[in-house]
Amino acid sequence: MLQVKTLRLIPCLAFFALSGLIEAQIVENHIGFRGGIHSGIYYQNMITAGTAEKAFHASLAANDNSLRLTILRLTYEMNLTGFTDKLFLVWGYGGHLGFSFSDHTYFLGQRYQFPHERFRPLLGIDAFGGLEYRFTGIPLVVGLNMKPFAEIMVPGFVRIQPGDIGLSVAYRF
Repeated sequence: MLQVKTLRLIPCLAFFALSGLIEAQIVENHIGFRGGIHSGIYYQNMITAGTAEKAFHASLAANDNSLRLTILRLTYEMNLTGFTDKLFLVWGYGGHLGFSFSDHTYFLGQRYQFPHERFRPLLGIDAFGGLEYRFTGIPLVVGLNMKPFAEIMVPGFVRIQPGDIGLSVAYRF
């Protein structure tokens, strides 16, 4: 009986030991605001991966009676170090889910009116690209980015937004 309890303890101890190593890889975190077509708040944590930095980015955006949760995997390239070591090229991909509650929708430039407001769930894929500047001396990050996306909205609408251009400001810690 004692051996079974000991065997159960081994995975728990391994988890706690490895969680310390994983925590040590996190370089920094950002919490901020992104303005654009879909404005909202975001949080991301970054790790160093070779000559680049990788980040998991989660944002919650509201717009036009809708709410979206977006998860992105970002890569920060340090290719601009010849110009300045504080400017980064950012690119990534991910997806979002959410809902809209409205009495109309737009599809291929046409406005479609419903007889009453309706709840419409949505699911989409996202791309991300931009430039980010990290200030020295203060924990501030400013970025100019574009987040094109495509989404499927029930009932049967497909929406493609080729250019959701935004400005982001974040606190770095």
